[in-house]
Amino acid sequence: MRNIFLIVLLAFFLIGIGSPVIAHPPGQIVAEFDLESNILSVKVTHNVGGDPIHYIESLKVIYNAKEIISQQISKQLGDLQTFLYFIPEAKKGDEIEIEAVCNIFGEKSVKFTIEDSE
Repeated sequence: MRNIFLIVLLAFFLIGIGSPVIAHPPGQIVAEFDLESNILSVKVTHNVGGDPIHYIESLKVIYNAKEIISQQISKQLGDLQTFLYFIPEAKKGDEIEIEAVCNIFGEKSVKFTIEDSE
């Protein structure tokens, strides 16, 4: 009986059912806004080690408490992904929040206020 339990448990991990146990939310979000070009640069770190089943599935940009961008992502090519967004109406003092969501488990967000470019 014990051997059957161990075989079933091993099978769950081999076919990916055990993935939520080792899945994790995005590790870090680094966002910068360039006032000259009105480009938002977002870098999301999510260490998946090439696992094609575990990836960042969506990214949202919330500008002054209003969601303006929602991107669905179907594949993660590396542990660091970079996204660029043009936000023509953005100005100094505006608030931007970025939310990144893992397809298996967890999410991470970061919020900042646009400052002068130095």
